[in-house]
Amino acid sequence: MTRHDIEAAFEDRDRLAGGWEPSGYVWGDAPMLNRWAYGVHPTSGTMALVGFLNGQARTCSPVVAMLTGPGGIGWARTLTGWLRLVLTSDELHRQGRHLLPAHARDIELAAFDAGYRAPLRSLRPEGLINTDPRWHEAADHIDRTAQDPETAFAVFYARQRKVSLGEARKAMEIFWLSRTLKFD
Repeated sequence: MTRHDIEAAFEDRDRLAGGWEPSGYVWGDAPMLNRWAYGVHPTSGTMALVGFLNGQARTCSPVVAMLTGPGGIGWARTLTGWLRLVLTSDELHRQGRHLLPAHARDIELAAFDAGYRAPLRSLRPEGLINTDPRWHEAADHIDRTAQDPETAFAVFYARQRKVSLGEARKAMEIFWLSRTLKFD
């Protein structure tokens, strides 16, 4: 996946938010994902679809937009392209049109630029940033794996709290600073 792929996906997302409906020529020749279900992308930690693509079990790139009807038949726009959706196996499937919020573009681009890799699910905090020790464990993981750990941690915070990247940077500023301070 490239930065251009992310930009193109969000351009389609923005057009969809503006009322555009992709006709069959846009996604009609796209690969078919059969017996799909909601899943988690292993690198980003965001929502992705899992299922059978050309007969092989696959996790697709993160989803930016999707439209499904009865049985989960429809289409999805991922960060890397279009998919035709054929029959869901997910009991939690909700029919209809679903779009990521507009601010997700900044988060995805920042994640790409920072070399973000999501921490394991066991490191995902549930409590407040100053009380749940998993925030520190996740930050340690990000310190070890990201090219730009501070930005990558802001991405992690934004995704965990479902806020914009700007809000995440403000909220985690003191936390991140406290990790770098050394007292005698």
